[in-house]
Amino acid sequence: MTMPARLAWTLQSPSSTEPERAIENEVRREADRGDSKPSSILMRNRRQWVVRVPAWILGLGAVLVAGLGQHAISRRALAGVPPLVVTVSVPPQAYLVERIGGERVEVHVMVTPGASPATFEPSPQELVALGRSDLYVEVGHPDFLFEVRHLESFLKANPQISIVDMTAGQEESCLAEQGGPLDDDPHIWLAPERMRSAAFAIEAALIGLDPEGAPRYGQNLKKLLSDIERLDGEITQLMAGLEGRRFMVFHPAWSHLACEYGLLQMAIESCGKEPGPAQLVATIEEARDEGIRVVFVQKGFSDRSARVIASELGARVESLDPLARDWLENLRYSADRIAAAIR
Repeated sequence: MTMPARLAWTLQSPSSTEPERAIENEVRREADRGDSKPSSILMRNRRQWVVRVPAWILGLGAVLVAGLGQHAISRRALAGVPPLVVTVSVPPQAYLVERIGGERVEVHVMVTPGASPATFEPSPQELVALGRSDLYVEVGHPDFLFEVRHLESFLKANPQISIVDMTAGQEESCLAEQGGPLDDDPHIWLAPERMRSAAFAIEAALIGLDPEGAPRYGQNLKKLLSDIERLDGEITQLMAGLEGRRFMVFHPAWSHLACEYGLLQMAIESCGKEPGPAQLVATIEEARDEGIRVVFVQKGFSDRSARVIASELGARVESLDPLARDWLENLRYSADRIAAAIR
């Protein structure tokens, strides 16, 4: 008699009993019939239990273990060294930290996808989790209301948390042309030069907390800077000859991008408020004079006024997301859509 070809796990077992012999006899009968899929998966052989498992199940287990070993269990974790806990305000900052820190960091984002930084309020549980952070990367802009309202006092009360301020050492250059100081734009991460500077600051902070990771952080930073440099070149080429052109948005989130590449942003919203009837008429006339063909909106904000204006102009409405986590690809896409709208 030839037993079915099956992989087996063996466990020590006491001497045979009648039920066990019945199971064994049933498996033997199935084998004699040539049944490749016996109904019983347990049999006793001498003084061992044999658990017979289909090879495809063990193969699946091997794949899962390999996947976990490669992705979920980092070498740092296997060495017993916990990752640095880094918290950021918005998803694009998480992109920077993850690119530089790699497996040596665990990143948490405060403002969840789809939420507005102007109205988002963290839960008590989120603040408790924030208190466990080794590092916080803040936008640092005085008009970034989420941080002003919810984080400034918290971080002062928790001095053990290191802080990277993305506005440190940065000077405004052309925001007056993008809507004036009252409409100043805290979305500084939408300019490659700002993110380049922030990347250096994040690397330095990570090295300060984890000196042993310095070689890895340096390698990752070099790759990231190369990607940012390439993106900057692509956008510069994309916007060549379009300097001084205007594009229309509902929420004024793109002034830093416009500033860096010589464009002008026209915003429907002003100081966080939709336009009244008179302002709406004036905006429509201005947009008509500029030949606006696209009105850009974003998640988390009403698009009612934008659609009214677009209807009057015969323009289309498109959505851009300034908070997308994949910062590099999102900025590449957004710049392409803006360029197409004003070309």
